[in-house]
Amino acid sequence: MRRGGDYGRPSVIPGSIAGRYPVGGQTWLAALDAIEVPIFIHDAEHRVIEANRAYYQQAGLAPEEILGRPYYEIFPLCDGPLPGCRHGLQAAHPEGDEASPTSSEAVEEYFTTDAGHTFLSRSFTVHDEDGAYRHSVHILENITRRRRAEQDQKRIHQALLEREEQLHRLFENMTEGVLVVTPDGTVRYANPSAANLFARDSTALIGAVIGLPIGGPDAQEIGLRSPAGELRTVEMRVREIRWHEQPAHLLNLRDVTERKHIETELRRAAIVFEEAHEAILVTDAEQRVITANPAFTEMTGYTEQEVLGKDLALLRSGFHDESFYTAIDDALAKQGYWTGEMWNRCRDGTTFATLVTVRAIYDDAGHLTHYLAVLADISRLKEYQSQLERIMHSDPLTGLPNRLVFQDRLHQALVANQKQTGFFAVLSLDLNDLKAINYSLGHAVGDAILQQLAERLRNALCEEHTVARLGGDEFGVLLLGVRDASEVAAITEDLSKGLDEPFQIADRAIPIAASIGIAVYPEQDAGAADLFQQANAAMHQAKREGVSYRFFSEDLTEQARERVQLGSELREALNQGALELHYQPQIDLSSGAWVGLEALIRWHHPVQGWISPERFIPVAERIGLVTTLGAWVLEQACRQGRIWLDAGFEFGRLGVNFAAPELSAPDLAERVLAALDRARLPARYLEIEVTERLLVDPDPEVIQQLQLLRNHGVTVALDDFGTGYSALSYLRDLPVDRLKIDRSFVDGLPDDERTLAIAQAIAGLGRNLGFTIIAEGVETPAQREALIGIGCPWAQGFLFGRPAPVAGIEALAPHFPRTDTEGGHSRGGGDAGRAK
Repeated sequence: MRRGGDYGRPSVIPGSIAGRYPVGGQTWLAALDAIEVPIFIHDAEHRVIEANRAYYQQAGLAPEEILGRPYYEIFPLCDGPLPGCRHGLQAAHPEGDEASPTSSEAVEEYFTTDAGHTFLSRSFTVHDEDGAYRHSVHILENITRRRRAEQDQKRIHQALLEREEQLHRLFENMTEGVLVVTPDGTVRYANPSAANLFARDSTALIGAVIGLPIGGPDAQEIGLRSPAGELRTVEMRVREIRWHEQPAHLLNLRDVTERKHIETELRRAAIVFEEAHEAILVTDAEQRVITANPAFTEMTGYTEQEVLGKDLALLRSGFHDESFYTAIDDALAKQGYWTGEMWNRCRDGTTFATLVTVRAIYDDAGHLTHYLAVLADISRLKEYQSQLERIMHSDPLTGLPNRLVFQDRLHQALVANQKQTGFFAVLSLDLNDLKAINYSLGHAVGDAILQQLAERLRNALCEEHTVARLGGDEFGVLLLGVRDASEVAAITEDLSKGLDEPFQIADRAIPIAASIGIAVYPEQDAGAADLFQQANAAMHQAKREGVSYRFFSEDLTEQARERVQLGSELREALNQGALELHYQPQIDLSSGAWVGLEALIRWHHPVQGWISPERFIPVAERIGLVTTLGAWVLEQACRQGRIWLDAGFEFGRLGVNFAAPELSAPDLAERVLAALDRARLPARYLEIEVTERLLVDPDPEVIQQLQLLRNHGVTVALDDFGTGYSALSYLRDLPVDRLKIDRSFVDGLPDDERTLAIAQAIAGLGRNLGFTIIAEGVETPAQREALIGIGCPWAQGFLFGRPAPVAGIEALAPHFPRTDTEGGHSRGGGDAGRAK
């Protein structure tokens, strides 16, 4: 076998074959060899009778190794005869069912060799003149490269189709809008996100002409208005592309409205953070500082760099124990925030008071990420509070507790001993001849005697007892922890002996006697006011009898019987309509304008004449009539307000006083609003007045009811301010619009410097906390000028008008200019009050 090279032909073809299969002469064979594709000819038994040079080369055999043998043995291109060969056999053997092709018909077949080569076989049969089969001719073309090229092209085409489909799905699901537009603005493609921006369907948008400003590749912001009129901010990027062989623009559209809003809010927050007067800290979840604003540095002395990464314990002052901080952590874990007062330490070691609000910050998954703390320095406010409390709760001359403190401690003793069935005593002490000494020797001597008396009393009593100066030469003593009346008598005798020594004033020894009255609990089962009245009655009896002290007994007074009788007559007067309302004007001190009225209940007794409210109101409280009385006052005041409005009289606001039982009613707001509704009086014309003592440690339900009324437009005033014990922390959170300076702080104006200081402090406190201030009991022009000088805007009192019935008010009104009280709103309400 010869492979490759020049394959020669045999000089003699076997005669048996040549004779049986003549195929042409040498010229025909030369032409056959000139053809570059393999060609072979076989007979009906598939034996090769002739082949060209290309066939021998393809087979890698010499002619003598091929001729006369079945072609599929010599050159195994397939497993058996090709289909075209079978057609030839059927032509040679007419018994076959299929018709034989004519010599002019060709059959094309594709087949692949074991080596992976693909061939195209074109075959046809040759018949003689009689139509008998002679042989078959096969032309073989190696189309492996072409077939592979076609397959590669098909794979590339399929990949392009898949890529196009992927891009289409990508565009269809993108959150960014994608538009393809021609240079004239005609839309050729729009994905759903782009269609949403234009509030149209994708198919409806295609073919539409849009007037978007086509710029360069840099992002530009444009405004798109929705059908609802909402302006959206869209960021657009443009690229030049070819679309179906035509120039076009690819537009990427991103709705950045929310991002722009967030950026704006962040800029605002940054400004607040940098410019805030309060210190602001941000920490991580472990309470390590991440950032701090300039106010923090100003407040604490620590720079931001000094506290970065530090624990907040750096600021602890040592004033609070660990349970305090544990409670803060518990509040943050349970409700997400904490607010309260806290003492902190500066960089230089000094401490300062702060009002702190801390909030826990969570991510979208609910995981704690940060804490935000805001600190307001309230050191001055605390100092101011301390000074004010010292002024308000101590006697400036003697340094002893004043009447307010004494009354409060007496009330606390009653509450404590009612629970424990204890025993205590109240003493009322009065100097007998101090007025004569003041007249003969001067007030300076009298003041010196009072100071020495206070020191003797303080030294004679142990710490659990209380001694207070109640006013003038009147003192009160509260003896706690005593066993019985005999022990009280022993202590009282010691006090009396201590007062027997003359008072040494300069070079003068001045003897002065004192009278003491005693009431004991529970022998006299009474309230705080009654107990002291009983002690006071006993003191006066001792003074009349010329003895040093006297215990109270019912024989000393007819007060109890009078109270019972007065209560019965008050109930009858209410039922018969014998009570009436008087009104007192409230005035703008700067303009003299009328800003409101206070409704005051009055009772004209058929025998005793006018009875003071200070006398019958406590009786009403004692017999449980105060709520009914208060409801009557509210109803009458609202009706009268409506009558005045209908008559064209703009009275400002009507102030109505509310007692403790009224405030504690769960339906307070409902009853007040119902009264306004029945009278058809707008809520802005009503102001309810509550006393300061009612809001010490206030009931949350009361606060909620008052806030509900304020939400409807009713104004709330804190009456008799300065006579109770409201902590500033309570005052800050109370639903109150007005503070009314008690008349006790007005009486001494303008000459008493301490009284002036108290009034000025109250006015300043009110302004700082956003309240409107009104002074009660103004009776002289000098008091009015003093109030103007300390910045008190409004007042009421006899100087401007006594409480008067409806006719008197209507006659008085034309003498005062009117002003718009709406302009006086401070914390959500109007201004009216109670001045006597």
